[in-house]
Amino acid sequence: MTDFDNELVKPKSWFNRNWKWAVPLGCLSTIGLFFVLLFGGLFFGVSKMMSSNDGTTQAVSIINQDQNVKEKLGENIETDGIFSGNISTSNNTGEMNISVPVKGSKGTGTAIIIAEKEFGKWNYEKIAVQIDETGEVIQIQKQY
Repeated sequence: MTDFDNELVKPKSWFNRNWKWAVPLGCLSTIGLFFVLLFGGLFFGVSKMMSSNDGTTQAVSIINQDQNVKEKLGENIETDGIFSGNISTSNNTGEMNISVPVKGSKGTGTAIIIAEKEFGKWNYEKIAVQIDETGEVIQIQKQY
């Protein structure tokens, strides 16, 4: 007779049975979550920085004043989505060449804004809006 014949054998815990896949999966999940939060935060920060730029805000204001754009997109035109392009500023100078999704009460479009900043003031070379529904491009006349 052995010592174990009448004793109950306590079963292993879940972690003791599954540690070989649980530990690597937990580590990879933590690392993956870190990268998602890091890149998501960077993306959100850069996008927020571009949308709150004084040149972009002023250009959207100019777009809101154009009658042709108002007829196609409606009132209260604002940025809507991911910016693409380049904004570079240093002290009172800078350059901007961006594409901005815009939306109004009647529709959506994309604004192209090209500008140069001199002595703290943005000088717009081009502001144009392409209407998504029709593909029509509206050049905003240089009244800015």
